[in-house]
Amino acid sequence: MNVIDKRNFLASSRSRSYRRRAKSSIRNIAIHHSATATGSAEAFARYHVNELGWPGIGYHYVVDKQGMVSICHDLEVVSYHVGNSNGYAVGICMVGDFRNEALGYQQRESTLELTRNLMRELNIPVENVWGHIEFPGYSWKPCPSINMEFFRNQLREDGATSIGSGLTTPSSLYISGERQRTILTMGDQGDDVKALQERLMELGFQPGPIDGIYGPLTVDAVSRFQRVVSILVDGIVGPQTRAALKDFSPLSEQPEQGSPTDEPDDREELYNGETRRILLYIRPMMRGTDVQMVQEKVGAIVDGIYGPDTEEKVRVFQRKEGLTIDGIVGPQTWRALDRVQKTSAVSYQRLLSLQTPYLRGEDVRRVQRALRIPADGLYGPVTERAVRKFQQREGIVVDGIMGPRTWSRLFNE
Repeated sequence: MNVIDKRNFLASSRSRSYRRRAKSSIRNIAIHHSATATGSAEAFARYHVNELGWPGIGYHYVVDKQGMVSICHDLEVVSYHVGNSNGYAVGICMVGDFRNEALGYQQRESTLELTRNLMRELNIPVENVWGHIEFPGYSWKPCPSINMEFFRNQLREDGATSIGSGLTTPSSLYISGERQRTILTMGDQGDDVKALQERLMELGFQPGPIDGIYGPLTVDAVSRFQRVVSILVDGIVGPQTRAALKDFSPLSEQPEQGSPTDEPDDREELYNGETRRILLYIRPMMRGTDVQMVQEKVGAIVDGIYGPDTEEKVRVFQRKEGLTIDGIVGPQTWRALDRVQKTSAVSYQRLLSLQTPYLRGEDVRRVQRALRIPADGLYGPVTERAVRKFQQREGIVVDGIMGPRTWSRLFNE
């Protein structure tokens, strides 16, 4: 990874300056793309200062298409790059518009290395490396337009798979069609797949390793190509896509542009003052006692895992409270939750029975409290026996299963 320190050489405002923070307050790394075909730290700084009136460039780091990393700010600088979350996030911008072009190998590798270094320096877990779109209030924004789950998986690895250096031009195997299958799709292998990958590479739609295996990266590259040429986007190479690949010419370079990003707003202080982490549905799913706390208050199954059920219950809560409905527990949602007393009145949600592994959740805990047994939230043998005794006393079917009838008897619902 090649690095250039540009902190004292970029355009900046004469009358305004960014505030600073302690490194210990940094909790997230934000990944952006510039949403422009070309660009540089210099161009972005000029745009942010001269056009938007900001104190300086919005990003802490800019990674160009050759993998060169420009240092733009000290980590302690609170710059503008992800509104409402600037106070605790470091911003990395990759030059390019990945809505319709591929993220190149060198650029990806440099960004991964830079991110890993920052994770080590700032003690940030991989789960806290987010794309701009994953921050509160930005589910609408197609930035950085790469698969962040795949990006995080690569961060967990010691190194990404290398693409061979001895790439050739598209083979006659692909152009001639003499040995082609009519359709290429996920899971296919062979020389025709390798030739497809070489053609995608030549056109700038990097498909990952040139290995002759039609995997997820090749599907993604084909889909991006289909989107650019305005044909059906399905990630499958059929006659229409094959013809488009044969005739397509790479677009000429566009003039260097600045990158607009996000203005801070009057809610930023609310976010800056928040010490609890933001909870959202990502993979791997977030876990912890703070997740349990949220689940208890929104009526979700209390398993300490922020999954789709919890996200949906949070959305329902946000709608009721008049908040932004994004399924993310940020500072505003946390403060609204603080006003809610922990509920013990979870309604009937599912059939409860003795299973392996044991069912768990707040509904189990409510049953246990009502039966006056230890409330550990696990539907184990002790809970089943207590349910059987209750059913026997009530004169209903004794099966140890907490179904709708047993539930209504227990809670008079």
